[in-house]
Amino acid sequence: MSDLSKNTEKLKLLLEDLYRKYSLSYLESDPIYFPHQYKDPLDIEIAGLVASALAYGKVDLFKPKIAYILDVMGKSPKEYIQGFKPAREHRFDSFVYRFNRGPDIIHLFSIIQRIIKTSGSVKTFFMKGYSTHDPDTENALSSFVHRILEMDCREAFPGGKLSDGFRHLFPAPGKGACKRLNMFLRWMIRKDSIDFGLWREIPPSKLIMPIDTHVARLSKYLGLTKRKGVDWKMAVEVTGALKVLDPEDPVKYDFALSRLGILNECPARMDGNKCRECAIREVCVR
Repeated sequence: MSDLSKNTEKLKLLLEDLYRKYSLSYLESDPIYFPHQYKDPLDIEIAGLVASALAYGKVDLFKPKIAYILDVMGKSPKEYIQGFKPAREHRFDSFVYRFNRGPDIIHLFSIIQRIIKTSGSVKTFFMKGYSTHDPDTENALSSFVHRILEMDCREAFPGGKLSDGFRHLFPAPGKGACKRLNMFLRWMIRKDSIDFGLWREIPPSKLIMPIDTHVARLSKYLGLTKRKGVDWKMAVEVTGALKVLDPEDPVKYDFALSRLGILNECPARMDGNKCRECAIREVCVR
């Protein structure tokens, strides 16, 4: 169970202040910056899926890699994917980013191409696993990941076996917090100046909070969770605690909380000067 602050109203007011503060002016500090460079909904979906999949590790390390991938795709990711021919694309032969190599990117493009050809959009493909009776997006996300991992991978992986690097791009709920996929769903489902709200068939109330090390740490400081491990159970617990503050849109505070951690405005180690000026000092329980 979470240890939500006794002064729930104070916590809500504080988070609302953060929500207003960390607006579009902070966009470049987040991977959502990349899909914001497009107008067409399908371009946004494709760029969003690529950007979220590679958004692991330090921001200043993954951003150049995402930028390179999208630069190769040109002005319209949709048009690039529609004409994509794996055997002719050699610009990723030497691509390396932590767990991922060129064949992972080639297979990612092949997967997206098949999704677009068979379903018309990433949304339609995702919705095949969604039920209005589901309490949240866990079942739909599990179905989404399972169907992607089951697709033929021989074009990129001649042995017919997916690389561990590609599997890392699409983790299933229950095997971790699935931060990047939950973040992608937030981008697509919520609607404000940051998030796109393209998938209106799914209410924001069904989203699960994207949990990384920064949000996990801040969630503990705010009394939103007592769990130690950064996993799916923590994501669900934090989401439940935030639903007390906003039942219809519990993950609206994700972008703001992430800024506090990523920009080191609330440091992992206690710092007298920073702690005195920290935005969450009045409700911090550490």
